[in-house]
Order: sequence, then structure tokens, then C-alpha cells
Amino acid sequence: MKTIAVDLDDVLNNFTETLQQTPFLRDETYALSEEVFQDYLAKVRGGWTESGSLLSTEYSFFRYKIHRRCYERAQARPDGVSFMHWLRQNRWRIAICTYRDLRRAQDCTRKWLADNEIPFDYLFMTGHKIAFCKAWGIEHLIDDEAVNITLGERFGVRVYYPAEKRRPAPPANPVETLCAARAFQTFDEIKAWIQE
Repeated sequence: MKTIAVDLDDVLNNFTETLQQTPFLRDETYALSEEVFQDYLAKVRGGWTESGSLLSTEYSFFRYKIHRRCYERAQARPDGVSFMHWLRQNRWRIAICTYRDLRRAQDCTRKWLADNEIPFDYLFMTGHKIAFCKAWGIEHLIDDEAVNITLGERFGVRVYYPAEKRRPAPPANPVETLCAARAFQTFDEIKAWIQE
């Protein structure tokens, strides 16, 4: 059976658009002043991450709470849902691979997938999708992360990414192989590519 790995956020849904456009309002559950709330919200929307050795901080918990609301509200791409059903009908094994912290967000992620009628066989949290695919023998990955787009081919993983994501710059090291990832406008384009 053929296996494919598919990302969720900004691939099967509109996570970033939801994050940028949702009017988040401070309430007592945040336990933050309005000034800190607005500062943290601007940082989350800007993609800022903390450096340091702490696994959890006030900011990282705030970021998770905002992201969770976006996970729940993000709209599925209709062509993505249709593609996932096509995969199932054509007997593909589907591994959803996400950077989401599934220790916290597994329930809302599974609910979102069910609510949007997206079939899958496995749901994995992984920070290194190319390494994950290589270890599991998965030859195809649909993802929007620049590092995966750039390095997939080098490690034997064919990567497909939404065309609205700009192609990453060539590697600084000229010895590295340039990426052979393919950009798609609609998921229908991928059907032919994964059957080559």
C-alpha cells in the first residue's frame, strides 16, 4: 500500500489567515493585563518564538491558547478535502503530520478532521517531517515548510507545496542539491505527480 504524509496548517486549512484575521478579545481566563495581552498577540501573529531552556512559559501557554482557537476555527480547503477522499478511494495510507503539540491539541485536531470529513490513518506530531518520512519509508509529503521543501528531494522524499508559498532560496552551500519540490495551485495537480 502506498503512503503519503500531509500537513494540516496552511496546507489543508487556512490557519495563518485565521490567526491574522480573528479578533481575539482578552478575558479573565488569560490572566494578563490588556497591554501584555496585546503585546503577546502581536508576537504570536508575527511568528515570534522564545529562546531559552524553559519548556513552558507564560508566553508559550498564551501562544498555545491562541493557536488552539485557530485550530478549531480554521476553514478546510475544499479541494484538499476532496483530494483526501480521492486518496482513500485509491487505497493510499494517509499520515497526517503536524508541528502542532498533540499532547495538548490532539482532541481538537481529531474533532476538526472529523467535522471536515477528512479521512486519515495516522496522526503524528513531528518537528522533522523529512526525517519522519525517511524513517517510515514515505516517499510523498505535502507540506509548506521551507526546510522540507528544500531538503525533501535530497533525502528521497518528494515534496509538494501550496504555490502561494514562495519557493525557498537556493541553499547557501553549493554542494547541496537544489530542491525539486513541486508547487501546486490545486490539490488535483498532485494526483498525477504521485502516480508517476
